[in-house]
Amino acid sequence: MGRQDWTVISAEEVYRNDKGLIVNREKVLLPDGRTIPHFYQVQMPSHVTVYATTRDGMVACLRQYKHGPRKVSLTLPGGLIDAGEDPAEAAKRELLEETGLSSNEWARLGSFTLGGNQGIATAHLFSAACAEEVRAPDSGDLEEMALEFLSPERVLAEVRSGNFPIIGHVAAIALANLRD
Repeated sequence: MGRQDWTVISAEEVYRNDKGLIVNREKVLLPDGRTIPHFYQVQMPSHVTVYATTRDGMVACLRQYKHGPRKVSLTLPGGLIDAGEDPAEAAKRELLEETGLSSNEWARLGSFTLGGNQGIATAHLFSAACAEEVRAPDSGDLEEMALEFLSPERVLAEVRSGNFPIIGHVAAIALANLRD
């Protein structure tokens, strides 16, 4: 069976805030002729996640509270892409802000939609090798962060233990380790 697109008959914005969250209600026509009168789409700003390793192969991780999973956990550096900003530039900026690290060896790991039907946002994943400290971290974020350097094996063990609860971060870890 071939792929068939859904047809959007109408769309109405039902919510928007100043942080980039938009909720739309769509009326969609399915390939089999059925109509769904209230199919909701959620849009949020796209973001970057960086799997950064130092010259000695340690992975830059952050231990911080994340309100989505509602716990202190391990994360990778990353954050929102500013309006008009290229994802690669956002990755470099976020790595520097959150860790004080910089790298000249970047690779795109891929760009992925967070929600299969709602869309939600695009996660742009990157790796940065041979990262070096060039300044003190200065994220300016709401979160309090502690920078930790873990071996790749320890990072994978922490993923298996559930200590990396954010799917985009787990995807970046997996993709970076598949490249090796």
